[in-house]
Amino acid sequence: NGAGNHSESVAHHGGGEHNSSGGGHGVASHGHDAGHSDHAHGGLAMFFLIGAILLGTLMLHISMLPGFHSMQQTVVLFLLGVASSLIIVGLDLSNDLGVVGMSHAMWMEIDPHLLLFTLLPPLLAGDAMSIDTQVAQKVALQCLYLAGPGVAVGTALTAGFLKLLIPEWSFFFCAMTGAILGAADPV
Repeated sequence: NGAGNHSESVAHHGGGEHNSSGGGHGVASHGHDAGHSDHAHGGLAMFFLIGAILLGTLMLHISMLPGFHSMQQTVVLFLLGVASSLIIVGLDLSNDLGVVGMSHAMWMEIDPHLLLFTLLPPLLAGDAMSIDTQVAQKVALQCLYLAGPGVAVGTALTAGFLKLLIPEWSFFFCAMTGAILGAADPV
């Protein structure tokens, strides 16, 4: 029977029975109502995001206080992020922290490409809009030297250092790590 094969195929691919209630539109339910308790709501991710923004704002405010002008905000935020993740993941507190723990878990499972493609354009656009074009014209040649040969030399030196420091790493792995680390400083 052809109808039996169709329902088996739909059930095999995770779909549910066709819903004939509600006017008989034939909309597949795909087990949506039954699976609600199995996954967290996407809005919970906002707790971690808002907490991170508030923490960044607090760090910006603290850095403006007289005794903290030399504080590097990026370094402090990085260290706070690493410490909080080590505590939450290392002590397995995700379930004990409730909504905050679920929100943290959602951010830890985010697709890195989504994060890159979401955050990089506004950062680049913000920097591009605040650039002083007269200064940029004066230092354009220096920027090209640093972005081209400067990054290549930094990559090679970092890769060589890593190969000497950790000999069991392959040359290509050292070169990849050198390329990731070598591009940050000169540019």
